[in-house]
Amino acid sequence: MRNRGATRNELLMSLPSLKAKMLQECEYESVYVVQNGKFRFVNPNFAAMGKYEEQEMLGMETLRLIHPDDRLTARENAIKMLKGERPTPYQFRIIAKDGSVKWIQETVHAISYKGKRAVLGNSMDLTAQREAAEKLKELQALQSSILDALPIAVMGMQERRIVFANHAVEEVFGWKPEELVGQRTRVLYLSDEVDEEVGRNLYQALQNERTYRAEFPCRRRDGETIFCLVSVSIIGESLRDKRIIATYNDITERKRAEEALAASEKKLTELLRKYQEKEGSA
Repeated sequence: MRNRGATRNELLMSLPSLKAKMLQECEYESVYVVQNGKFRFVNPNFAAMGKYEEQEMLGMETLRLIHPDDRLTARENAIKMLKGERPTPYQFRIIAKDGSVKWIQETVHAISYKGKRAVLGNSMDLTAQREAAEKLKELQALQSSILDALPIAVMGMQERRIVFANHAVEEVFGWKPEELVGQRTRVLYLSDEVDEEVGRNLYQALQNERTYRAEFPCRRRDGETIFCLVSVSIIGESLRDKRIIATYNDITERKRAEEALAASEKKLTELLRKYQEKEGSA
């Protein structure tokens, strides 16, 4: 503890007043000083980030800590920042004492330490954030793959405006996904009246239920009328933001078959009625 205090005091005396104030007040920061490519001072947070003791790191070459694949870019970014050519922090990987890999974000400043040129580094551990971002990216890619694999059109909507669409919308509606995004839902229906009816019915139903299903006449890009089984569900816990996800299953062929069957049955019934009337009058 006595040696560490002496080292810290030497550093504070060597730094300009602003940087010294930062080091004194920002104990949560991971701070170090490098001189001639070696660590001359590390605070407890920086040492803990690499899973070292402070004394272990003193005299250690900085390149030993940096991941081999990131050494060149980390050095180039540090030089740019020291020259004033890079104003923003940069990120790279380090290898901790136990072999684990961590992502850190770093800024560096030129200082004088014990009368000689040195570098003051300030780092932040980004490992948890990077891992969370990667998991989110993987989940989003999985969701996108699932949506694109579905044979039915899937669209996300907010305030009756399309915010995303899967590839199947082209098969059902003739629109490419990127052409639909940003458009009002009116583009999917035969008229303003149908669009209003669909919106009114589904939002009213979703006030009390999380899902709603109904059949509606729709319109393809080329103007052809189709019939779709529309299923909608709330995104989130409520309709406060009017965000929903909707699927459109083209049931045109089924509807036509049902209509043809109904017409055939009606015709057959009419023929039977006429036959019975003829037989009755004979």
